[in-house]
Amino acid sequence: MTVQTEQASAPASHEEPTDYHYITTVQTHNGRLNTRDGVLTVPVGFTRAGAFKYLLDQLKEEYGSPISVLYFAFEPNQL
Repeated sequence: MTVQTEQASAPASHEEPTDYHYITTVQTHNGRLNTRDGVLTVPVGFTRAGAFKYLLDQLKEEYGSPISVLYFAFEPNQL
């Protein structure tokens, strides 16, 4: 499992970005499984769908395509 802190890009805003914790499990084209988690700093106005695409694009870059998402959780990183 890898912990990563990343920043997604979106339209500029005067409000503060929010940290989200994500967990995802993917299966690569050759059957390899990978589960990872991390914190993604999301600018105001960024969508859950945009964050998912951003993270999926990184995984496709790392493992190639096609890739299957078996699990995805994305919640604000606060209690």
